[in-house]
Amino acid sequence: AWGHKLNIYNANGVHVGTVKEEIFTFLPRFKIIINGEEMGCIRKEFTFLRPVFTLDFKNWTVEGDFFDWDYEVTDGYGHTIITASRQLNWTDTFVIEYDDKANELTALMIVLAIDAEKCSRN
Repeated sequence: AWGHKLNIYNANGVHVGTVKEEIFTFLPRFKIIINGEEMGCIRKEFTFLRPVFTLDFKNWTVEGDFFDWDYEVTDGYGHTIITASRQLNWTDTFVIEYDDKANELTALMIVLAIDAEKCSRN
């Protein structure tokens, strides 16, 4: 298959989600699938100055410094839901912080999609 497809399993080995790159699109776009149900997608917008990603579900936006791997996800009211940053290590290591455990899987999937987009670009 072409494009990235990242399957996520819980600690018991049960498949709980997939981040799947849609191919043949003008700009990168990734489907977010949780427990077999397509929740929406995260996509890169066309900009000249800095990367911008939008989510078409949960009324969340992704903002930050993607060149340095530091960004946050906010809800429709401007409240921070998730912060993500990259640590300097030999391998890609990310720190993901969130207040509500219900956002745990979605946070991971957003970070994986943005990382996959950067990997495809390089």
